Amino acid sequence: MEFGVLGPLLVRSDHGQLLDIPRPKVRLLLTILLVHANSGVSVETLIDSLWGMQPVRSARANLKTYVVALRRALSPGDPSQAPVRTAANGYSIHVAAESLDLLVFQRLAEEAARARQLGDHDAVVERLTSALALWRGSAFEDVAPLPDVLVAAAHRLEEQRLTAVEDLVTARVALGEHSEVIGELHAWTARYPLRERMWEQLMLALYRDGRQAEALAMYKRLRARLIEEVGVEPGPPLRELQKRILNADPALLLPRNRVHGDPPAPHQLPLDVATFVGRRTALDTVREMLDDGDTGRRVPAVVVHGAPGVGKSAFAVRVAGMLTDRFPGGELYVNLHGATPGVSPLSAGESLGRLLRALGVDAGHVPQATDEAAALFRTLVAGRRMLILLDNASSAAQVRPLMPGGSGSGVIVTSRDELSALDGAEHVRLGPLSADEAQEMLSLLLPVASVINGESTRALAELCDRLPLGLHIAAARLRARPDWNVDDLVSRLSDARERLSELRAGDLAVRTSLGVSFSTLRQSENPIDRMAARALCQLSVLEVASVDLYAAAAVIDTPPAKAERVLERLLESHLVDVETGGRFHSHDLVRLFAAERARHTMSHGVLTATVTRGMAYYLATSRHATTLVYPRRTHGPVPDFISPARTFADQDEAERWLEVERANLVAVTRQALRGDDDQAALGVGLTIALHWFFANSGYPRDAVLLAESALPVTRRNGDRVSEAYVRDSLGLALSVRGLMSEARRQFQLEVGLCREAGDRFGEQRALGNLGRSYVLDGLAEQAVPLFEQQFRIARELRFEVGEVFASLSMARAYQELGRLHDAIELLRAAVAWCDATGDDYLGAAALVDLAQISMDAGDAQEAVGLLIGSLERARRSRYRLGEVWALTGLSRAWRLLGSPDRALTCVREASVLVRASGYTRAATAIQEEYTRALEAAGR
Repeated sequence: MEFGVLGPLLVRSDHGQLLDIPRPKVRLLLTILLVHANSGVSVETLIDSLWGMQPVRSARANLKTYVVALRRALSPGDPSQAPVRTAANGYSIHVAAESLDLLVFQRLAEEAARARQLGDHDAVVERLTSALALWRGSAFEDVAPLPDVLVAAAHRLEEQRLTAVEDLVTARVALGEHSEVIGELHAWTARYPLRERMWEQLMLALYRDGRQAEALAMYKRLRARLIEEVGVEPGPPLRELQKRILNADPALLLPRNRVHGDPPAPHQLPLDVATFVGRRTALDTVREMLDDGDTGRRVPAVVVHGAPGVGKSAFAVRVAGMLTDRFPGGELYVNLHGATPGVSPLSAGESLGRLLRALGVDAGHVPQATDEAAALFRTLVAGRRMLILLDNASSAAQVRPLMPGGSGSGVIVTSRDELSALDGAEHVRLGPLSADEAQEMLSLLLPVASVINGESTRALAELCDRLPLGLHIAAARLRARPDWNVDDLVSRLSDARERLSELRAGDLAVRTSLGVSFSTLRQSENPIDRMAARALCQLSVLEVASVDLYAAAAVIDTPPAKAERVLERLLESHLVDVETGGRFHSHDLVRLFAAERARHTMSHGVLTATVTRGMAYYLATSRHATTLVYPRRTHGPVPDFISPARTFADQDEAERWLEVERANLVAVTRQALRGDDDQAALGVGLTIALHWFFANSGYPRDAVLLAESALPVTRRNGDRVSEAYVRDSLGLALSVRGLMSEARRQFQLEVGLCREAGDRFGEQRALGNLGRSYVLDGLAEQAVPLFEQQFRIARELRFEVGEVFASLSMARAYQELGRLHDAIELLRAAVAWCDATGDDYLGAAALVDLAQISMDAGDAQEAVGLLIGSLERARRSRYRLGEVWALTGLSRAWRLLGSPDRALTCVREASVLVRASGYTRAATAIQEEYTRALEAAGR
């Protein structure tokens, strides 16, 4: 007989049948006995636990009745064979050590402790992973109210569970899995914000992952919380770790053999679905296809296809888990978003980037060209037996570049389509579950009491067309409404004749099942339920893949604390999921359903206001983030915000937000530019607000995309000032991509717009950028008058940055014209101004130009010092293109000084930055310098 208390009470007979313990007092009695398994519990303790401090007069007699009922429930055929025994002055239950999850958990934890003492981290991971998998929820989850004896036991078990989690993380970090545990630790520290050991583990994992600043930011965040909420400083271990991180203590890193050896094999498979059932024939078929055994015959890829909601992803994860021992090189996983409503499928380049980073390739080393990235991926996988799961593919073309090549690795692809054009692949179609399989799934999803009536659950399964998603949704409704039974839900579904026809029509099955959950939330007496239903619709109309809590709060139009409660309600209803880092998303069909319900339940005005709030939030927060990250730059005008901006602790946090949200920012801006006049104005504002981020962080392609979409809006609205700023952003992006004639045309139009609008400030900016385009195109003589005009206007406006920019640009023109003395004077004056004002952005550019003059004059040693200073300033001001030019100049300087190895180091670092950006013009200069450095090194 099997018992479980680490979650809802579980009782299973020796034949595998779930046994029902229907009476609350009997369930409570069994739970108490199981907590004290194989030892006696006194009658007094049981009476106190069952009735509290004021038991009924018949408590002792009633207790005997409950014991009899428990024996009958555990052994219906012969109660005398039940494991419940009469002990001295009480009762006990005798269970085998392997038949009670609590005892198994404690045994595995003890074995892990012994392995930890021996330094066997692999054994620790194995034992604790198995131990934690036994938890199906909170201890005694369905027992309420808990008596004191169980409250104490629950606290003790929860502490043991958290200790196991911490010990498991420690072992994994010791094995080099620091990158993998970071997301998990973020989730645990959010759940237990004052548990210092978890914060210590998170800081160490971040530091080993090369994220020193983030590790220190975690300490700062915890310290502030401890002081505010408890009034204490972090404990000695955390304070010591912070000091060691600040000092970059090399002892914090992994041992040398782990640092310099091959990266650990990736294990990226999502969690297996605990309620997966059946599919035996299909599982065996795919296993035989991908498992060559002793025959040496195996197909390279298997496409698992079928209707939405049929469980393709869960099936693929299950079969992949069964094959891991055949692929010792590890498992890779990518969700290709091929059928995610409102979200574009991942391009082959994006998918390859994720795969390469999982294989240990630094983000900066991922090739931009798809064919180069594919070749690198095949190279890294060659000779390794890896299992690759490509989930949710849209087409064969999307998958084809991700094929590993060779015969060592296997690929599983899931898709709504058969992908018959994928060469060399076998195809397995999934249909609905069989009647028995659907019944088995419901027995795992529903409380024991709900599956007593087999005919009712069979009827429910048929109404859900035996689709796993429909079954999960129906069971979630029953769990959320304990006042219902299965017949109540069957009756609701049976009343909707049109729904039944839709259930048999593929997509409509899932839509109808979702409608039950949605309607119940919407019609609930609980205001949070009704708000959750509305929020699901509201979040679906903003074209983003996922949102954080603050974005969700803005869209829902409620404070973050209340938004979190709403999202948690949706999580409970399985209508949204939470990702690593606390981001929320809906699955494909839920999102499609919610968008449809939004159109049916909300007026056009409400929908427009909802979308506009989301756009305004992204505009307000983008503006706040960019002004924080680039404080000394001039930021263009944007519309008034109707949403508060998210706040950031510092520049690093603001910059991380911009990077994480970049895809969303592009998507929201494009959606806004397609909207009504108010939304389009926000889209123009976003385009302008993101100018410095796109320009400085290496995303000129994004800048071009948005600017070209925003220009028609500005012209339609007659907004000359905004049009000028958008053309400025477009011109700059085109120039760094080497498209000088196109860039110059944008700057010329910008000059005209500013003059037409009487915008003298904009005119001087446009004149400077126009002049720069001439210089970069080898037309320095035509640039000089433009810089002189810019300087005059900037001085009239008392705009010192404009004067300095004009002087720097004039110096660049003088260099081209051979007027080196004049150029040096201007550059030195600019550097002095930058030193006085702290403007590292312009200072970095000035030092690069001075260094070039020094090298041309034969003084490469002086150039080295200037370029090192330029590099430091570029990094402080987050000016990535400035880093590129400084590193390229350093390569030249070291080469001229006879140090080709140092030169190669610098130019390779510059090349990494360029590959992760769209700096086409810089890439050409780097390639030329790289060739010269190689020649100097004799290679």
